[in-house]
Amino acid sequence: MTSPGPASPRSTASHWGGRLWMSGMGLTLAAAGAFFFWFLWKNYAVAGRMDHWAETPCEIVASTVDGSAMDQHFQTKYEFQVTYRYEWEGRTLLGDRAKSKPVVAGIRKKLDSWESRFPTGRQTVCYVNPDDPAQAVLERDTKASIYSLWFPALFVVGGLGIAITSLFGIGRRRVTSSGAP
Repeated sequence: MTSPGPASPRSTASHWGGRLWMSGMGLTLAAAGAFFFWFLWKNYAVAGRMDHWAETPCEIVASTVDGSAMDQHFQTKYEFQVTYRYEWEGRTLLGDRAKSKPVVAGIRKKLDSWESRFPTGRQTVCYVNPDDPAQAVLERDTKASIYSLWFPALFVVGGLGIAITSLFGIGRRRVTSSGAP
């Protein structure tokens, strides 16, 4: 059996090129996973802060579903719009947010339940931020994003694993000149 000769500079360079490419792919996967992990964690944190907002009586002044806007595909975009009145520390304030983000849909029927839950004149409750009483919502955000954090975390761990393994050759078996491991 002949032993292979020394590696040529060209094969060594291509070997490192492949390792760098794989580590770059691993780091890209890890970065994408980290972004989505951060995004889901941020939504969870916002919803968690809303748990401390004060439940306050309010009255719906106006409630409608507006269909005058268009989305990026030139389709009608429907948005639930509401105005409500509440009192905070002796001041009367107006709120206009059902949730922290706009309640929108591409089909009007999906927003009919919002309009029926909060009709004009209804006495209900809103949640007021005690640090900024002008900020209020009719419905707190959900903390369900915490249940999805594991998925982008897999991309972070897997991507870092790919990057480390490709750069440092961890777990790779070395072959001796005789061909035996």
